[in-house]
Amino acid sequence: MLDLVFSKRPFKVRNADEYDLSTVLNLFVDPTKILNNPFDYENIIVKGKMGTGKTMYLRANHAYHLYNIVPSLINDDPLILPIYVKLSDFQHISSVKEIYNSIIIKIIDEMAKIYLHVLDANKMAKIHRGMNSLPLFTINNKKIQQTYNELKKLSAEEYIERMSSDEFLGASLKSNLAEVSANTKKTIDTEIKQKNNPSIADIERIFNMLIRDFDGKLLILIDEAGSITKEFFKETNTNSYFEILMNQLRTSSFIRTKIAVYPQTFSDILTETRYGDVFQLQEDIIDERGYSSFRKRVTHLIEKYISSVYDDEKVAYTDVFEDEIKDIGTDALEQIIHASNGNMRRLIQLLDLSMLCTFENEGKATKITYRHAINALIKHGKSMEDLYKGLDKDFLSSLVSACKSRQAYKFRFPNKAPVIYKYTYKSAEANILNVEELGTGRRSTTYSFDYAYCIYSGLPTHYVKKSERIDKNRSRRNGDWIKRVTTLSDELLDHASMPGKIDGSITWINKKERNSGFITGIDNNQYYWDQSYIVHSDKSKQKTYKSKVRFYPVKIGDSLFATEIEILK
Repeated sequence: MLDLVFSKRPFKVRNADEYDLSTVLNLFVDPTKILNNPFDYENIIVKGKMGTGKTMYLRANHAYHLYNIVPSLINDDPLILPIYVKLSDFQHISSVKEIYNSIIIKIIDEMAKIYLHVLDANKMAKIHRGMNSLPLFTINNKKIQQTYNELKKLSAEEYIERMSSDEFLGASLKSNLAEVSANTKKTIDTEIKQKNNPSIADIERIFNMLIRDFDGKLLILIDEAGSITKEFFKETNTNSYFEILMNQLRTSSFIRTKIAVYPQTFSDILTETRYGDVFQLQEDIIDERGYSSFRKRVTHLIEKYISSVYDDEKVAYTDVFEDEIKDIGTDALEQIIHASNGNMRRLIQLLDLSMLCTFENEGKATKITYRHAINALIKHGKSMEDLYKGLDKDFLSSLVSACKSRQAYKFRFPNKAPVIYKYTYKSAEANILNVEELGTGRRSTTYSFDYAYCIYSGLPTHYVKKSERIDKNRSRRNGDWIKRVTTLSDELLDHASMPGKIDGSITWINKKERNSGFITGIDNNQYYWDQSYIVHSDKSKQKTYKSKVRFYPVKIGDSLFATEIEILK
């Protein structure tokens, strides 16, 4: 089995747009709670950062309702017609009024297309109903009689699947079903596009003309809202054009909308529940509950990917990934999840990279272990660093050195946002730094190093539980995430790269003045320190017994002094 899975590389494709509709449905993992059906006909606002699966959610809805048209017609169930609109199609338009008009035209154009689809579906439904009412004795040919008898036993879903195959539906019949007049659609397109101000009234008029007789309703799926000009979301007089559009769609009895937005961006302005319930796709994998929930989704997804190349209903993720938690407190999957930071697209990328590294290291297909995953993350971390050259790379190296000496992977750097920005703006797959919390007032922005880059550069992320010893395995079972956020400065970066500095701790403080004492270095020597020897950035920090420090050792005669002292914690 492993040879087949490795040769097929099931995780090679990671963008939802690259899958056909049937594959989207097969791989889709319900991101909602168990009592909520992600395909319900309702207003929904789907929120999540880049790569969390918003497009997969919408495309799965599109596929599900599209494939249910014929069964719904056969069974006389409510007909829900999906319309998929990518706002990125209009990102080249600067006029907000023109964007609004273009969206209206797009919806009407898709209504005309779905109308033709329904006509085809209705013919297939009539054929199926007709066969079920046809007396078998009227068919003389035994082979045809056997075929009809078999078709009549199928459910609506099974019927559509079988009718789509060449065995039961020849090319000529397929062609006949597809030969519906496109004149209606052409007339609608021409009429609407010639109008200067298309509106929601035109959507209602075309709906009444084409769809209402089928007792259908529209489910409009709006993707990539953040790709168009932010002016579309700004208020003009009372509401933005975006709010005007959403209010018009919301008040139409035959329309429901599901829209995907990035949280806390200019497109994220639908705060009232009248626009729909919010589904948050982003999981906080630092939190134990968030991690547990995300891991369940991941194992389910892995098993679906594996099943797509290996026809076995009992496939488990442990058929490909070694379960080592009992032995070392962590496993390959935990490390990959940490490095994904809850991003599904990046998760798939790292799963594929882990398979490649495993095969490269072992020379054959074998289960992916913790060691293989770490090697993959190191490789990925290096590829992230290789995007930078010269001074940018030197600055990054200084950041790493300063954080490493303070045993932190999170930091603040006042007044340095323009410089740091270049490490945060690429993508979830390539950003070495992530913004943890935006600065407000005098409080600077908090950044964190990417997990894969932490492994590559040796930055610590975990302490051994109930201690301040570094957990080298970065295990959830045996370790805790380091919560410390260190504050950096240009001075500290200069000292971080200063050769010859050593670590130590304060072992004696002058009780009266509390501004001098002794430091014991890692070389076990005693060094005298004074307040004036502390670097400017750390002078205000509290100095206590056993405070960790980093300093430059100096010997004058027989006396040892600690200079250029950094207070680490």
